[in-house]
Amino acid sequence: MFKHLLVGTILNAIALYAITVFLPEITYTGSWKFLLIGGAFMGLMNTFVKPFLKILALPFIFLSAGLFIIVINAGLLWALKYFLDIAKFQEVALVIPTKGSYLLAALVFGVVNLILHIFIKNKE
Repeated sequence: MFKHLLVGTILNAIALYAITVFLPEITYTGSWKFLLIGGAFMGLMNTFVKPFLKILALPFIFLSAGLFIIVINAGLLWALKYFLDIAKFQEVALVIPTKGSYLLAALVFGVVNLILHIFIKNKE
């Protein structure tokens, strides 16, 4: 269980880092602290909140052939940014300037996360 949580946090941290590499308008401060906090937060959200959001949005997911999941990921990234703003961790922040950037970031996050999870499952 702990190993699964740790691996999930690391994979989400890598996906968050990939967002900032592929999309230069999205930045973060806090170095490894951001990646640790963001990875853990996104791991918890993906484990506990995202399944309920998928069930609620099932008609939209069906009608859009699965593309609505990008909107759900964008919402989770917004929740991460909001959480970091509210919690006021010292020198830890995420800057996503526009709504379009949220959608692109969600797309990159989802693709990178999918690739990493496929790679890790094949290794185990």
